[in-house]
Amino acid sequence: MQGCCTDFFYEFELEVEHIKKTNANPITQAKLALEYIEIKLKELFLWLEKFIFNSKEDEIHFFKELKFKITSKYIFFNRILDIESNSPSNSKKLKIRHYEKALNNCFQFSKQDKEFYKYYRSGSSHNDHFYFVRNSEKQTPNLDISLINFDKKLCTSHDVKVANIIANDILEIYLEEKIEEINNSCNSNHHNVKSNLNWTGSKIEMVELIYGLHNLKMFNGGNTDIKEIANHFSKTFNIVLDDSIYRSFQDIKNRKTIKTKFLHSLSENFNNKIIEEEQN
Repeated sequence: MQGCCTDFFYEFELEVEHIKKTNANPITQAKLALEYIEIKLKELFLWLEKFIFNSKEDEIHFFKELKFKITSKYIFFNRILDIESNSPSNSKKLKIRHYEKALNNCFQFSKQDKEFYKYYRSGSSHNDHFYFVRNSEKQTPNLDISLINFDKKLCTSHDVKVANIIANDILEIYLEEKIEEINNSCNSNHHNVKSNLNWTGSKIEMVELIYGLHNLKMFNGGNTDIKEIANHFSKTFNIVLDDSIYRSFQDIKNRKTIKTKFLHSLSENFNNKIIEEEQN
């Protein structure tokens, strides 16, 4: 089974990379990629209708480890086409907000089916015979199948979910790079001055502080995007935040007890300092 698929997926990946490298415009790139992927999907589905797997293990391997290589790209480029077609044309600030909104939608995706998301991310396999075997009794009715036709001969209950997870991962990277690209162009005319101040706390503590200040609209009356603030903090305090700021914010939101541990500690310690000095 693996032998007959290896060449198909290898050639597919090469052609998609070629399309990406030879077309700089993201809309053109997405359209050409989708045209090609649709052709390859039809080929794959025709093959699947006739092919008989040698074992359940082979079938699980195909639907869990291989099929998403093409279906995730189809989902990804459809989303790119939608995002870029609706992107503001002139304002860099509006573009960043547009990409940040799309990025936030990516982060919300992991909350839609927490049980399976955790199962897949953790590398679990004990339910593979339910999730990745066709005509399984355990079907999931609320699949996101707007882009790919659901057919019991061609899909399992969860292989489309895997494709969505992978597409989401690729989309996050794409959006973070677009935001970084715009911010770099905004800062290209500024001279970098090496600061002697070094942040000695953790990255997530700085992220907590940045989001706290941003939420209170402490910079430019709230008209500065979070990434720009993070870039300035990175340069001023010699700490590499890069794109981890978005993931760190998700970690902060997912805390079980006190969400803003650093800000809480900051406030508590400062109040204690004031009380201590007043008593002396």
